[in-house]
Amino acid sequence: MSIHLLIATLLTSSLLLFPFDFQDRPTFKAGSELVVLHVSVRDRGGRYITGLTRDAFTVIDDAKAQTLEMFSADEVPATVGFLIDNSNSMRPSRERVVASAVAFAQHSHPQDEIFALTFNETVQEAWRPQIVSQMNPAMFASAMSSAITARGMTAIYDGIMSGLGRLERARHTRQVLIVVSDGDDNASKATLDTTLKRVHESDAMIYTIALDDPLTRDGNMGLMRRLARATGGDSYQPRQVEDVAEAFERISKDIRNAYTLAYTPTKSADGDVARRRRAVKVYVRSHDGRILNVRTRDGYFEKIQEDRQ
Repeated sequence: MSIHLLIATLLTSSLLLFPFDFQDRPTFKAGSELVVLHVSVRDRGGRYITGLTRDAFTVIDDAKAQTLEMFSADEVPATVGFLIDNSNSMRPSRERVVASAVAFAQHSHPQDEIFALTFNETVQEAWRPQIVSQMNPAMFASAMSSAITARGMTAIYDGIMSGLGRLERARHTRQVLIVVSDGDDNASKATLDTTLKRVHESDAMIYTIALDDPLTRDGNMGLMRRLARATGGDSYQPRQVEDVAEAFERISKDIRNAYTLAYTPTKSADGDVARRRRAVKVYVRSHDGRILNVRTRDGYFEKIQEDRQ
């Protein structure tokens, strides 16, 4: 598959949400607003399962079964952010990553919102959030090529914090952050603990493409996997720069084949507990009763009591 077709598939397929025009994202306030889950379902052979109905899904939130209020696999626009490592470790893969980002924008859904950030010692805006139909492809290509220079140290924690902050102001309810890096950090002001806390609190689904630097071997592949797992996304580690396209293709398939569920969670008995994290499990059975493999976010934080008044 050509890289242009690959990236076209990625964004066009990353947009699975309700058949409604939500302009305000859910804030996940327990007992008052919807909790939204994007769920990937596969069989034991790793094949995506499509055509499932609402009754195939069971959601357990805070150890209680929940009633689904919305269920959809329809494609609608999404906000997708690129967070691209701009440190020295990106030098071998710079051209391939730039080409992928440009092709991604050229072939995505007309109403997608796209932005791009880069990070080395500092986080920089490579492309402001913009609707695809309003974008100039040549200007986007020039901006990405100029922004990704592959110099300096790495502040991935700061980059993640900035990327998630941008998604909090997203136009669309469905949000995806695609992180391209080796996972190493040697320059952030933010700490790992602070960053992971922000990841757990976010509504975004994070996908990571972990690019191992063959010269330094200083990357943190474990962090890249952890970011994806915490949000229901997935992590890929191309062995060669030529395999980056395949990683994007696999991400696109995963997003395209997701189901979207929404429910209003039952109120907690200990509602006065501030910032309590509620665990979420999703179970899915096939038409013939087989248990299927599921991947989604593993929980969310309640708001404090004062926020709900």
